[in-house]
Amino acid sequence: MRPLILVCFVVLALPLSTKAMEPPDWKITLSESHALVGKIWRPDGAGYIAPGTLIKHLSAAEFVFLGEKHDNSDHHRLQAWILDGLVAAGQRPAVVWEMITEDKQDAIDTFHARRLANAEAFGAAVDWDRSGWPSWQEYKPIADIALKHGLPMIAGSLSRSAIQAIGRGSLKALPKMRTARLGLNEPLPTVIETAMLDVVTKAHCDLMPRSALGPMVSVQRARDAVLADNMVNAQKLHNTAVMIAGGGHARRDLGAPKTVDILAPGKRLVTMAFLEVEDGETEPGRYAARFNAATLPFDFVWFTPRANDRDYCAELRKQFKGHKN
Repeated sequence: MRPLILVCFVVLALPLSTKAMEPPDWKITLSESHALVGKIWRPDGAGYIAPGTLIKHLSAAEFVFLGEKHDNSDHHRLQAWILDGLVAAGQRPAVVWEMITEDKQDAIDTFHARRLANAEAFGAAVDWDRSGWPSWQEYKPIADIALKHGLPMIAGSLSRSAIQAIGRGSLKALPKMRTARLGLNEPLPTVIETAMLDVVTKAHCDLMPRSALGPMVSVQRARDAVLADNMVNAQKLHNTAVMIAGGGHARRDLGAPKTVDILAPGKRLVTMAFLEVEDGETEPGRYAARFNAATLPFDFVWFTPRANDRDYCAELRKQFKGHKN
């Protein structure tokens, strides 16, 4: 019987090395032939790794952050592929969504209680079409995989009303105990506040005075803290948690992972970002400038084609000019 047991073990171990675990082909073709496209980089100096190796690293963590560019459909397809890979590796993570606000959690719980496995119905249940995020069809692959494996889904983000209140300088939208537990009633260290202000200023293409951006730093800080809180709560219930969020929220130095490390010391946390390539830039480390950082603030970076060639700063300048007129 011993040889038979060995054979069974080998069969069970196969999923991570089979062709079924290869990443999906690119849906987006802009700069698809770029030298970095498809490569996974470790900013710690360990170089490039294979997709299967990435899954092994991620499957060893209690917390996984998958930072995306919201309008890149390939990023969402890769997030779905990673979820599938984590399940194949023996994990059953909770999926925490930045895009779904906490006030939608009751709707999610009702959806799960009905034992539905229809991603279209899930999108309708959380009223996605009125959320302001890109089309549900872009994010649907993530829900397809979560529902296929029966993974719990968690609303991760602050409600719009809470964000608006914090933007006006009030933390009263959050319970006092939660505010204290997340450290939101304490001033930020100067070096962190300055770094966050730099990021927000750059995100607004240097079109707004820094003095006017303080409330946006407060909002970003609160959003990251609440995302972290929901990640920690999800991990306590489900052993592992995966965050679907924008790259800024997934960065180790300033984003939600920083708060997770405080709330759940000793737990293993891994962050990764999907980054669109820039024509002519083939040195991975130089992409750190996008984040106003000396080094890329993630454990892993997966380079992808670009969704478009929009000049967001030009669009923002046009909006500002229109408001002034």
